[in-house]
Amino acid sequence: DNFLIKNINHSIQSTTEDEYEKSVKKAIDFISKEVFDKVVLSKIKVKKNYLTQLDLGFISLCRTYPECFVCLFQDENLGTWLGASPEILLQSTPEWIKTVALAGTQQAQGKLPKDAVWTQKEIEEQALVSRYIVNCFKKIRLREFEEKGPKTVQTGKLFHLKTDFLIDKKEANIPCLENSLLNLLHPTSAVCGMPKIAAKEFISVEENHSRNLYTGFWGPTNESHFSLYVNIRLVQIFKNDLCFYAGAGITSDSDPQAEWQETEAKCDNLAIKLAL
Repeated sequence: DNFLIKNINHSIQSTTEDEYEKSVKKAIDFISKEVFDKVVLSKIKVKKNYLTQLDLGFISLCRTYPECFVCLFQDENLGTWLGASPEILLQSTPEWIKTVALAGTQQAQGKLPKDAVWTQKEIEEQALVSRYIVNCFKKIRLREFEEKGPKTVQTGKLFHLKTDFLIDKKEANIPCLENSLLNLLHPTSAVCGMPKIAAKEFISVEENHSRNLYTGFWGPTNESHFSLYVNIRLVQIFKNDLCFYAGAGITSDSDPQAEWQETEAKCDNLAIKLAL
């Protein structure tokens, strides 16, 4: 059965290109003044709702993003959401814990991941996210971990740079390790920035919209295993509109127009896959 969309009316508006690029320029200025090293600015793109059945949209995302966690969610207060996230926040089994650094985005344009060429800006953005995770490990004196990457991975028509971090629980021997890591890692540098507090303050002032579930986390859990994913590819569904959320990591090398185009690509990529 199709989901009942109760939240018919909304006041959400698309972020304009001018608004977004002004925020990027301001962020670059703050970075030059060493307020923070990186900040992730998000936007919203509103499209008319072209979905006839949400279950078919969900199935389409499952087929086109087999490497992602795909979730169709509805709550009386939070509304209806559909997401396909490639970014693991934290995975845990009785033996090991895994997290990833995912940053840098470019259009695949028919190429294979091995043929991707990354700019210095994208490589540095990825390195910042990886360093953020390692710094979180240092705060709890976690020294035993395995780092793999960065490597190019593909999700849909986009390439990303990804580094995997694996922790052997027995070797780490740290009580309540999962809880400590969740508190330290969220929100990640890939959705907030570095240093975290300064980046969060900038975002709270500069973004005119609420992120709602965007950049939160969700995933399946049971008594011995869980897989939590960051909500970075997400659409909020209303009766008449679809509201897509996307963001880009801003560093000293960022170009405002290029960052706008990156967020456009992320929104359009999800919109196309949703309609298949």
